Amino acid sequence: MPDLSKRKMQLWLGLVSTLLLLFAAQAQAQLPVVKLIATGGTIAMKIDPVSKAPVPAITGEDLVSTVPEIAKVARIEVLNISNVPSGYMDPPRWIELQKAVVETLARSEVAGVIVSH
Repeated sequence: MPDLSKRKMQLWLGLVSTLLLLFAAQAQAQLPVVKLIATGGTIAMKIDPVSKAPVPAITGEDLVSTVPEIAKVARIEVLNISNVPSGYMDPPRWIELQKAVVETLARSEVAGVIVSH
């Protein structure tokens, strides 16, 4: 016959663990959503040793991962729309960026937009 006190303790720990996970998920869901729209730029480039020119090196997700503490204050959504040096930010890319910002700000759950370049 099983030890009831041990079984009760297992059930209790399971219940407490489940409640903690639910509270953590709810707390995370209540954080503001911030959209990072990454377009490249100096922050996302490195110098190619052969060509001596800037080349894409990191994504928006890579930028966010350098600051893990950000997850405590906001839920970050990343949209990489380009990864180019500044000289390549031409009118078609500006239009794409403008549309992405407008679409993002139209979402009621989004608290703000960051454009990295």
